[in-house]
Amino acid sequence: MKLAVVKRYFALTEQFSAVESDYTDVLHPDIEQCEFPNLLTAQLTVSDRMTLFQRMQGGSKLLASQQYDIQRAYEVDDTVITEVIWTAEVGADIGAFKSGQKLKAYFCCIFDFKDGFIYRQRNYDCFERF
Repeated sequence: MKLAVVKRYFALTEQFSAVESDYTDVLHPDIEQCEFPNLLTAQLTVSDRMTLFQRMQGGSKLLASQQYDIQRAYEVDDTVITEVIWTAEVGADIGAFKSGQKLKAYFCCIFDFKDGFIYRQRNYDCFERF
């Protein structure tokens, strides 16, 4: 059941949905996301609900498309752990990124649930060089 919520979250994110009402059945009101350092994020970044939606909007300005392909998922009590291959196509020339450029990363996403909703998310993202 919790994995279905995670899949819905990935599907909304793939579509660049930054409309809070789309996430009513997915995210806890007190959601917190932690993204650990990687090629795109120099330091630990912690996002509350408002910041998370702002970051989602930023992704749609850079990317033309993205896909989350869950390779494995493990559900234990109130936690879902996923191994995901993320692919994307850049949609605009921004900084080092060029329109049409392909991106790929390997994510480990850990979702903690509270009251049936995603309450905490931790991302360990490994990007291929771009």
